[in-house]
Amino acid sequence: MTNNPSASAPVRPSVRAALYKRLRGYGLFLMVLLLAAECAALFFHPLELITHFALPILLLAALCSFTFPRPLRYLSWALAAAVMIFALQPFSGDKKAAPGTTLVVYNMHFENRHQAQEIDFLLHSKADILALSEAGGAAWQNSLRTLQQHYPERCGHDVDSPFAMQLLSQQPLLACEVHFSEVYPYIRAVTEKKRTIFLLHPPPPLGHELSEGRLQYFQTVATAIAREANAVLVVGDLNNTPYSPTYYRFKKNAQIDDALPHGTPTWKPLFLPLDRVLHRQGSVFATALPWQYSDHRPLWVEWQ
Repeated sequence: MTNNPSASAPVRPSVRAALYKRLRGYGLFLMVLLLAAECAALFFHPLELITHFALPILLLAALCSFTFPRPLRYLSWALAAAVMIFALQPFSGDKKAAPGTTLVVYNMHFENRHQAQEIDFLLHSKADILALSEAGGAAWQNSLRTLQQHYPERCGHDVDSPFAMQLLSQQPLLACEVHFSEVYPYIRAVTEKKRTIFLLHPPPPLGHELSEGRLQYFQTVATAIAREANAVLVVGDLNNTPYSPTYYRFKKNAQIDDALPHGTPTWKPLFLPLDRVLHRQGSVFATALPWQYSDHRPLWVEWQ
């Protein structure tokens, strides 16, 4: 009788089989996680944060999906493709034509140490209106005075806080007012053509209190926007992305549509599309400008 060790030894799984099993598990986990986050985002704030990363999550799941059974593999690819197409929409916005009213929308970062360069950038843009977040308080007074020499119409929330904001215009405004949702400001301005601009900057969804404040902010501002009878432009750092159900609900309640492609990265270091341009009525062209010295990217808007 001969001994045959190979006959009695257990068959060890190959490295490839073990890797495939692990990748399959990772891919399924990512898909289930994103689905749960999208379903529960309106009720459970930590999961809502996950929805902002829908595109990279689905791309990772698609990379893992070659280990899936064929129907699930195709589903993963279809979901990733759908989110990529969504990120590119609206594909071109309105065609760039006669500009009408031009704006620069910019979160300048409250602790920005390159104010002189930033002001020079804004003046060289030659925009009709500047919609600025995180600009105000004692450290910004000289810079704002320089801007006001060229933009005599100005209103804002001028505090030593990241929630400072300013709206400056070269042309007279029929109205320019600072309103509040709890302690968080937003600006409503009316141009000579009786069209309304809203500059928004809700709090970031970091922790329960700020998340609740952001939801209340969107509800308050959406109600105000929906009441406007004339054309409306809504701009600013929304601390939200088009991948979140809270963003979709805000758009629906306010009755506005995106003018900037959903996936346009505007915030470093995670390159999320936090800065947005939305509108109702009128023709709007919006695009992102090159990065300057802030952690946010300025936006250029043409509104006919």
